[in-house]
Amino acid sequence: MSATEFFVLFDGAYPRVPHASSRKSNFIDLPNTHYDDVDGQYALEYQLSMLKLVEELGYDGALLSEQHNGPIGLFGNPMLAGAWLAGQTSRIKIGITGPILNAYQTPVRLAEEIAALDIMSRGRLIIGLPVGHGMQYHSMGVVNVATARARYREAHDLLVAALTREGPFEWNGEFFQVPYVNLWPRPLQKPHPQIMLVGGGSLETLDLIAKHGYGYNPIGVTGIADTQKINGRLAELCRGYGYEPQRSQFWAGLNVHVAETDKQARLEVEAHELWVNQNFFPSPLHDSFPPGYLSEGAIRGLHGGASYRSKPISEIGYDDMIERGSLIAGSPETVTAKLQEYLEATGVGRLMFGSNNGSKPKWLAVKSLTLLAEEVLPKLRGGAGPIEPELLGYGSNAEYGAMRNRSTPPPTALLDGRMVDVDTAHIEELRAPSGE
Repeated sequence: MSATEFFVLFDGAYPRVPHASSRKSNFIDLPNTHYDDVDGQYALEYQLSMLKLVEELGYDGALLSEQHNGPIGLFGNPMLAGAWLAGQTSRIKIGITGPILNAYQTPVRLAEEIAALDIMSRGRLIIGLPVGHGMQYHSMGVVNVATARARYREAHDLLVAALTREGPFEWNGEFFQVPYVNLWPRPLQKPHPQIMLVGGGSLETLDLIAKHGYGYNPIGVTGIADTQKINGRLAELCRGYGYEPQRSQFWAGLNVHVAETDKQARLEVEAHELWVNQNFFPSPLHDSFPPGYLSEGAIRGLHGGASYRSKPISEIGYDDMIERGSLIAGSPETVTAKLQEYLEATGVGRLMFGSNNGSKPKWLAVKSLTLLAEEVLPKLRGGAGPIEPELLGYGSNAEYGAMRNRSTPPPTALLDGRMVDVDTAHIEELRAPSGE
């Protein structure tokens, strides 16, 4: 039986835009006059409904990402969608990838959001912390891209400190000076919610992951050989820090589409996959990675064989995607066999299915995900159902009463010159000074 957890990613793209061949990309300067209120509402509600469907179909988690100033995704703050999803579901893990740390003036603000969402989800939160593409920095205009990575590293350290250290404490760094770091509320998960980093295979990112025991989701690294190479490198770094990596640290992402037959799967998904490759991912290198944004090691990883930039994305066709392993499409039998081969060879602990790229109609996305859930996942799981999470905190007033820390002080107020216990002040004979 596979110990792998299965997630579904929805980027929530807005599809009704001109083909990107007439411009350099759809990332930065596509006029928002192409945005229509009705289509935009539909795109957002489509994304939210599919995220909720993930739990109903029996997957282990849902993921959503942060995008800015363009139609690739309409949630500039995915924490907002995560809060909605926490209230609509009770079991699935909720993965947020962003938030983009450098989009925040201070990571302490993000720490507050993370803690609140972890409580709202009862400990189901997973946080992805991508550095973000250069296009997003052009869009936000709040950080010098040449110092973005150094600022990101310090922001990461301050974020973790805010989530884990008792406060107040003072922080004096190169980019952040905070006289009182004092997080209220504090997260349910200890020492902090699970963290997963997204990257392109650079040694610096892998070392940060290994040092802290984070999960790693390599962008565009999908083939078995390249995934084995990246995971092997990460495992070596983890052992260098004195521990054996857990399977859940190894993430992977694959686009998957299931239909009745292999031929039908191609008919259903080919045009939608080409639409994504030709419209959303292509962008000039200087837009995606402005001068000073990448270290030498990151540049080497970017242009290596395991990188999604090793070939122009707009030139990748359906057969290329199948051969590279970035797309698995076919009948339930075909998809099951390919996924079993992939999981056995790579050992990834968390597999992310990219299923909705925005142009795929809802009925088709639901059909594919339903076939995947009913005809494929049971075989990958050896007949078992989804992995049940261990919910934290309390779910009822009775649980609250049983778990409450009675040593904390009651609320008090000055009343007629006396400090009284507010909890019992409504009863005259109990309206005594606090502590009596």
